[in-house]
Amino acid sequence: MDHKSGLIYSFAAFAAVSVIAQADEVSAASTHIVRTGDTLWSISQQHHIPLATLKSMNNLTTDRIAIGQTLHLAGSPTGLTKASTAVSKNRVTTASLNLRKAAGTWHDVLLTIPKGQVLTPLRTNGAWSQVTFNGKIGWVHNDYLGTVKAATTKPTASTSTVSPAAQSTSQTTVNLNLRASKSTKANVLVTIPKGKTVTILKVEGSWSHIKYGSTTGFVATTYLKKAAATPSPSQPATPAAPKEESVNQAFVTTANLNVRKGAGIGFALVTTIPNGATVQATKQSGTWYYVTYNGKSGYVSAGYLKQTTTAPSAPVAPNLGDAGAGNTSVDYVVNTPSLNVRASASTSSAIVGSVKAGQTLRVVQTANGWHQIYIGNTTGFVAASFVKEVPKGSTTAPTWVSGSFDSHTFYTASPAAIRAQANDSSQVVGSTLRGGLLNVVGETATHYRVNENGTQGFVAKAFVTQVNGQTAQATRLATIAVAKKYVGTPYIWASSSPVNGGFDCSGIIYYAFNQAGVSIPRTNVANYWAGSYFGPQLDKSFVPQAGDLVFFENTYTAGPSHMGIMVDADTFIHAGTFGLGYNQISKEPYWKSRLIGYKRP
Repeated sequence: MDHKSGLIYSFAAFAAVSVIAQADEVSAASTHIVRTGDTLWSISQQHHIPLATLKSMNNLTTDRIAIGQTLHLAGSPTGLTKASTAVSKNRVTTASLNLRKAAGTWHDVLLTIPKGQVLTPLRTNGAWSQVTFNGKIGWVHNDYLGTVKAATTKPTASTSTVSPAAQSTSQTTVNLNLRASKSTKANVLVTIPKGKTVTILKVEGSWSHIKYGSTTGFVATTYLKKAAATPSPSQPATPAAPKEESVNQAFVTTANLNVRKGAGIGFALVTTIPNGATVQATKQSGTWYYVTYNGKSGYVSAGYLKQTTTAPSAPVAPNLGDAGAGNTSVDYVVNTPSLNVRASASTSSAIVGSVKAGQTLRVVQTANGWHQIYIGNTTGFVAASFVKEVPKGSTTAPTWVSGSFDSHTFYTASPAAIRAQANDSSQVVGSTLRGGLLNVVGETATHYRVNENGTQGFVAKAFVTQVNGQTAQATRLATIAVAKKYVGTPYIWASSSPVNGGFDCSGIIYYAFNQAGVSIPRTNVANYWAGSYFGPQLDKSFVPQAGDLVFFENTYTAGPSHMGIMVDADTFIHAGTFGLGYNQISKEPYWKSRLIGYKRP
C-alpha cells in the first residue's frame, strides 16, 4: 500500500527505537553521500551499520542530515566496537539455548542449540553474544554460556592448514553446497549429498577447500566429519540413505510448501504448493514424502503436512447420528478438563481441535479405544478413555448461570451454530458471524448463552475465543505493546508475520491482535472496516482512545485502504511505505483528509 505522499516519520519516533545489527558482512563502501529521501535509519539498514554506530562515526547528536552531506561508514575508532565488542574465546552452552535473529528475547528463534556445544562468539552486545551454529548466525544470551576447560578444548579449524601432501578425506553430514569462494554469497557449483566422501585440500578458518569428483571449491567445515576407514575393493562403501517406503496417505499443507526433486533441502525446486492444499503421498523417505500436485511430483518435508481425517479400521459398535443417536441408551460426555481431537486414531496424529469437560459428543463410530466424532464441519478422533457414557437425555437440559460478561471479550473466529439448548444435537436457531463479537448473558459447563440481535440460544465454548479474563481495554493496550516491538521494520506487502521481515498495514493488525490473545482471521482493510470485526463503525467525529483502530480511504486505491492502531487521541502506529512507525492526524493533511472513521475492539 503506497502512502508516500503522506508518510513522514518524526525523528523523535525513530530515536525511541533501538536498532540492533543483524548483518553478517559490512559494506565495503567507506562513505555515503546523502540523497533525497535518505534517513539515518535507511542508510544504516542499507550498509548494515547500527544506527548508534553510524551517528558515533559521524559525531552526530541528532538524526538530522542534509542532502549532499558525506557520511563516514568505516574507519572510525568509535565504530562497531563501541556498540558490540569482538571476541574469540570459545564458550560452551550450559543448557539447550535459543539462537535468535538479534539480541533480545522478542526476536525470532532461528534454531535451538543443544547443551554442551562449543561456540566461538563473534562479538558481544551487552548480555548477548553473536555466534554461528549449523550454518546459522544469530545471538544467544551470555547467562547460558560457560567457560571451556583447557583440558577439553580442541584445536579450532581456524588454526589448521592441511598441505596437499597430507590430504585427508571427510564425509558430509548434510546436503552441502560447494561454493566458488569462502562466502555464503558465492556461487554454488554443486550440492553434495549427505554422506558423500570429499578430499580436503586445505582448511582455511571456518571453510575447507575440498575436491568432490572433478570439482573443487569451498564448504563450511562444520558440516564435515572424519571419513570412516576405506573399505577393501571387494566391499565398496555405500552411504546410508533413508529407506524409501510405499505409502498411501492424504495430507493437508500447513504452509506454502516447496516441492523438491529429491528428499532434502539441497535438491532443486520443482514447484510450490499453497497453504491448505490437499496432496496424496505415495512414498516416504525419512522425513520427506513424495507427492503430486497440479501434475508436478517431488518431495516435501513432513513437518509442514497434517493428516486428513480417516475412519478407524475395523469399526465396531457404530453410533450413527448426533450425540450417539444410533445408541438408544447412552450419550457420550467429555470426562476431562480438555481433550484433544486428532486427525486420525493415534496419539501421534495432528491435533485438529479440542473439546471440554461436560461437552456432549456427536459420535460417528467407535473402534480400538477411539471415538470418531463430529467437530465443526468435519470429523476427528478422541480417546474413549476420557469420555464417559451417561443415560440418554440426561444432559439435554443442563442449568445455566447468569452473570455480567464483557461483550468485547468473546469472539467466534468462524461461523458457529446458535442452538436452542446447551447441547450439540439441539435445534439450530441462528448462527454467529466470522470474527463476530458475542453478547454473552450466561454459561453452562460447555456452552455460552447468547442474545444475538434478539435471538437467544447457546453456542458451544469450543467455537468461542475468550481473552484470558482480561478487560477489553487491557487487550487493546496489549496490541499497542506488540506493534511497538517492531517499529522501524520494513513495509512488506501481504506480510502478517515478522518472519517475513516486516508487515503491511492490515498484517500488523492481524499479528498484534492474535499475539494479544484475540483470534481474528487474516483479511484486508476493506473487510475489517465493512465487516463485523472489532465492532461497529464510528465516524471521524468520534474521539478515539489508545487501542482504537483508525481507518483511511483513497490512499493507494479507492475506498477503505489503510488502517492503524491509535496510541492516543491523535497519534497512530501503522505499517506505511517507509516501515512501521508513527503519524499524527491533526498535523498531517494527507491523513486528516483521508480519515473515514474508527472502531473500538
